[in-house]
Amino acid sequence: MLRNISRVFDAYSVGFAIYLVLSSTSAWGLLRIASMTSLSFSGMHGGETARSIGYIGILLVFGLGCLYFPSQCKRDTTYHSTVCLVLGYAGLFATVFVQNAALQNLSAFLVGAGSSLSFVVWQRLFAEQDADVAARRIIVGSVLSAVFYLAVACIAWYWLYAIVVFCIVALNALFLRRCRGGVFQRVPSDIVVGQSGGATLTNIVSSTWRYMLCIAAIGYVGGVSRMFAQQSGGDSSVLNVTLALGMLAAAGGLALAWDKVRGRFSFPAVYTAVFLAVMTGFLFLPFFDAGYRMLFAGVANAAFSLVSIFMMVTCIKIAHLRQVDPIAVFGVFSSIVYGGVLIGRAVGDALGQTYDISQILVIALMSTYVLSFAGVVVNTRRKGKVDRAFDPIGGTADSEPEGNAPSDEDDAAARASDDRPAPRPLVRNVIVAQDMVPVYSRLLKKTYGLSNRETDVLELILRGRDVARMSETLFVSENTVRSHCKNLYRKLDVHNRQQVFDLVEEFRKREEYDGD
Repeated sequence: MLRNISRVFDAYSVGFAIYLVLSSTSAWGLLRIASMTSLSFSGMHGGETARSIGYIGILLVFGLGCLYFPSQCKRDTTYHSTVCLVLGYAGLFATVFVQNAALQNLSAFLVGAGSSLSFVVWQRLFAEQDADVAARRIIVGSVLSAVFYLAVACIAWYWLYAIVVFCIVALNALFLRRCRGGVFQRVPSDIVVGQSGGATLTNIVSSTWRYMLCIAAIGYVGGVSRMFAQQSGGDSSVLNVTLALGMLAAAGGLALAWDKVRGRFSFPAVYTAVFLAVMTGFLFLPFFDAGYRMLFAGVANAAFSLVSIFMMVTCIKIAHLRQVDPIAVFGVFSSIVYGGVLIGRAVGDALGQTYDISQILVIALMSTYVLSFAGVVVNTRRKGKVDRAFDPIGGTADSEPEGNAPSDEDDAAARASDDRPAPRPLVRNVIVAQDMVPVYSRLLKKTYGLSNRETDVLELILRGRDVARMSETLFVSENTVRSHCKNLYRKLDVHNRQQVFDLVEEFRKREEYDGD
């Protein structure tokens, strides 16, 4: 694993680490400035909320813009990001001498917008890479950023802190220019930008809303716990260090275990484990003092950092699989997620002021009750009606998709073919040698004119995947998988999954005959 990590210890991982330090500084680092001024930063009426609005707003604008106005939104925003960050931080540091709430909120908004504009560029750069390479670089960058930010969080001198912040802004711009290459001078060959905006948006939401709900739930808990920690009267420097240590633990643990867990655990499995751990700790908030609330804020941030890494990788995979602009997926996805964080902060600020144990207990219990539905939704698979729905793996010949009933001749042929004993599932799954699946899939694609997505579904059928697993692999809904299967069956002129294996077996025999 360490050898693989060293391979991606390059400009992308270091540059992304610099950006994450900048992002953390624009969020948690505002607490340091808050200790230097009488203006409010941490409350919902303070600069931190203005920063969140700017950050979320830009992500949503670019996400929708890449669908409806692709030519205007697929641009390098490095310059715009740097200008916003410089002006924003200059205004924030000026509030130490000029106590003006309007200046503070405007400056915080610019900082959030600038950070978001940089994030958009980094996400696009990673989307141009192989998904596995991008994942490793994101993980390495996350580890490095936690280490870098720990050093920044320990700076006690005002002017040195300001100088370091502006140096980070400059380094972020330099690394973006270094890594962007020709990304913005060409149209990627494997990504269709801005295709059918309204329909694409619907497809993105329909296939990712479960993932959005998962990460937004973790973000909500993190937002509530951070507000509790801030309102406990603890030192802002201690909270900064605690949050950074949480991020370091999550990213470092994932980096060490990546090769072992990659491909073994699905997103719902990871979310379930993280969600249960976070909600268990969340329920203990009313019964412990400020020290526990500070510690749990770090734990919640570790959980959110972990699922955020999965979020970036998931968005990249969805963009490639669905052939849409990666920022369209990422912008819509992440704006919902960070919206969950903002809602959590609002709940913590509005209901956690008095520190009455009964009040905080109600917050924890109600939040647990509501957010538990996220786990239920993600891990519950349709039963009952699905047992008779179209299933290319486990279904029977009579479980045809609605609106595609076979003709009388086809039905008679299907009954005749089903008179013989049905082969056992294990036999069906090993008919096709696994290493030959891509070869036969390409042959069938060329012969029958299958689309790329239909070919993906065919390959998964040959590998023995059921509808639920195909849905998870392709990041689409189960109904969408069934629709692709229906089209695939129609083009192959088959009626059930066994006939798909028979067709591939014919190709195999024909290939052996031609070879002889």
